[in-house]
Parts: sequence; C-alpha cells; structure tokens
Amino acid sequence: MTMRVFCVLATGICAVLWYPAFHYQGTLQVLGISFLGMAVIATFIERSGPSAPVKK
Repeated sequence: MTMRVFCVLATGICAVLWYPAFHYQGTLQVLGISFLGMAVIATFIERSGPSAPVKK
C-alpha cells in the first residue's frame, strides 16, 4: 500500500468517525488535514523521480 492510499483511507476514516465520535471532532479534523497534507506531499515526491543522466 502506498503512502498516498494510506493517507486517503485515513482521511476517509476520520470523515466517517466525524459524527459518531463528536467528542473527538477537533482531533479528527487535525488528523484528517494532516493525512491530506501528507498525501499531497507524497504525490509531489512521487512525481519528482530521479533525474535522467545527461550525456555529453
């Protein structure tokens, strides 16, 4: 499982638990935003693969 898939699933779990666990809404909001941010960062890291060697 890649980091992006894990982060998206974790964000979904936070969204699902939003109403049943109303005492923890602040914590779920912080966790959801953090996981979403990590997914975005993982996307940019994955896209910037190793650079191709330059032949002279």
